[in-house]
Amino acid sequence: MSNPDFTNRGSALGKFIEECGEALAAAGKTVRFGWGCWNPLLPENERETNEDWLRREVADLKEAITRLEKSRYWTEHK
Repeated sequence: MSNPDFTNRGSALGKFIEECGEALAAAGKTVRFGWGCWNPLLPENERETNEDWLRREVADLKEAITRLEKSRYWTEHK
């Protein structure tokens, strides 16, 4: 969510779904390979541990949840 090239142009629900998937991917890699591992295919300057990746994705998911709860969709479909 930090790259401006990927600004959300869709619905809050769509962004929530996307962020759920990213958080699940990070969680899955963490379970499989461990908290302190990283993706060896990434250049060294782009590497982060699975723990850092998961924390970043959880933060993004929290933001997406907040946006969804404030969205017109959420308030109209109570």
